[in-house]
Amino acid sequence: MNYKDFFNQLYKLNAISSIWEKILDMLREMEKNISDQALDIFCIYFSLLDDGNTCIALNKEKLLAKWMKKWNGLLLVNEVSEEEKDILQEKDFEHIIEEGLKSFKDGSLKYIIEDNPSEENKGKIFIISNIDGNDWLFAEKYYCAKNIIEERIKKLFLAGQRKSLDKKSIADEFEKLTDKKFKLKERQLEAIARGQKENLIITGGPGTGKTTVITYLLWELFKDEDNLKKHLYLAAPSGKAADRMKESILEAINKINCDSDCAAFKKLNTSDSYTIHRLLSYAPQENSFIYNSENQFNKDSIFVIDEASMIDIDLFASLLAAIPEQARVFILGDKDQLPSVQAGAVLGEILSKKKDSVVELNESNRFNSDSEIGRLKDAVQNEQLELKDFLHFEKWSAWKKDFPSERNAGENPVDFIELDEGQKGKEISEIVCNWSAAFYDHLADKKNSPAYKLKASFDKENLQLLDKLWTDSMKAKILCAERRGLRGVENINKIICDNIREKNQLYDFSQGNYFPGQLLMINQNQKMYKLYNGDCGIVVRFENNPFLYLMIEKSAGGEEKERNFSFENRIFAAGRFMFYPLYLLPGEALETAYAITIHKSQGSGYDNILIFLPEQEQHPLLNRQIFYTAITRTSGSTYIVASEEILCNARKNIIERDTMIQL
Repeated sequence: MNYKDFFNQLYKLNAISSIWEKILDMLREMEKNISDQALDIFCIYFSLLDDGNTCIALNKEKLLAKWMKKWNGLLLVNEVSEEEKDILQEKDFEHIIEEGLKSFKDGSLKYIIEDNPSEENKGKIFIISNIDGNDWLFAEKYYCAKNIIEERIKKLFLAGQRKSLDKKSIADEFEKLTDKKFKLKERQLEAIARGQKENLIITGGPGTGKTTVITYLLWELFKDEDNLKKHLYLAAPSGKAADRMKESILEAINKINCDSDCAAFKKLNTSDSYTIHRLLSYAPQENSFIYNSENQFNKDSIFVIDEASMIDIDLFASLLAAIPEQARVFILGDKDQLPSVQAGAVLGEILSKKKDSVVELNESNRFNSDSEIGRLKDAVQNEQLELKDFLHFEKWSAWKKDFPSERNAGENPVDFIELDEGQKGKEISEIVCNWSAAFYDHLADKKNSPAYKLKASFDKENLQLLDKLWTDSMKAKILCAERRGLRGVENINKIICDNIREKNQLYDFSQGNYFPGQLLMINQNQKMYKLYNGDCGIVVRFENNPFLYLMIEKSAGGEEKERNFSFENRIFAAGRFMFYPLYLLPGEALETAYAITIHKSQGSGYDNILIFLPEQEQHPLLNRQIFYTAITRTSGSTYIVASEEILCNARKNIIERDTMIQL
């Protein structure tokens, strides 16, 4: 097969980005005698790179197994008919891979591949490296990123002396500081104690108190005058995550009884949070960072990096390269969550291979380990447990009259709903409409919803109204693995919006077809307004004002008294809420958010969640990380629309990315 035909077939199946076509053409120019079969291997590499792998094994069996798993998923997701499935089969790929790999082993690709990376790389754009007895093909940038991470992790994370960890005095101190309202758990105490001398990677599931621990750890550090003088950098991969970390730290320090003039309090209260790109000072003209291995941060610095599972390999390498060895570094993340959207799964690699610098927090404040959801979470993570023992299904026809209401009386209940085979579309629509009636419809009720009649005042009554409206709007969320299809975000949001418009006769709003009470999400960063991908809000209208506004919770950092309503500047604030006129926000940056993807839900928590997973066994979005991330968003009740087969398949399918980081 001509490599162009192969590329076009992949592109048609949404299996490869269009940019790679230009790269393939460039490779053909650089390596005049390159075969179509070798270019087919590059097509496979680029397609797997788009999935987050940074390298591929130059071994027929390994590469074939990896590729066929993806290929079968592609055929399924794209609903390729049985007649079309014979375009390329496993025997065809066996031949393609076997023939293509010959060029990588005979040294004929000498202009584009460096196969001896111990020597200086002379501008080659690919590297072949032998790791654990196997040859692996890397794009040069990812090979360099891998090496930087290996080198910097070894230098920054050196296990310290742990003999004199005084955990009791730390526990006693914080009980006094919080009037015994907050009691630190054993692993939290370990992290705070070890963090006085060691750089640490602190991991744990939702609600295990990672940010609380880092706040109290820093509090202890800042009792030392030398540490107090150090620069403190709080960073995360996204603006939303950076804001959330800062807000969590403010919440934690506000539980401490101390004078506002206390040096540690002032240090934590006034420290800024950054996206990693902003921290490193990205220079778009040069497509590089100002802070780098040649121009590192001040050695007297403390870095806290949150949501590390979301950081891709290239950005992780850039960050670590810019941190001097003398700095203090604390990396936070959940090893079981979904990996970064871009290439790599760095946090998971570090956690599995640098265990002497890891503290894992294992007690959740969001839900008890003995609760329904706690036991399901453990069963998802632990293959020694029989998952089906935790699954108790009921047909939708039995639920119909009183959904949503828990059938289980336990703590943090989990209920499973099974659909009738021939009625899936109809039943999904009924489930979604029932859910909307319970949690969303009243938000858009013209007669009774506060979203229609807010007053432009800062008085106590109006602030209470805002608080109630916000609490009601964030009480429940529908989480979907897919964007499209019957169980996807787009279909479910459409069902809800159509239903609400019909019930309330909402056809008179010309501003982008939005209506008061509608839930929206920002899906593109709007840096000028400090709005970030994933920020959620509710549409509202004020008395005597013709415009619709998006109301979003944004912490004021203790400055609420200075914030008040003012329509003059278009964007205004009240208490902990910001209001953005919808006419200022581009339509493509907004989407309805009654249902959101499980990817977008990371870092959030809701009282009630309704989960839709793909139903096909080999679907790439039916995996353990998706399942785990979805069920751990709840602080209350969970409803899962699935069959036993779907959930068992989700647990056994694990996202595995080849990065070959060695520590």
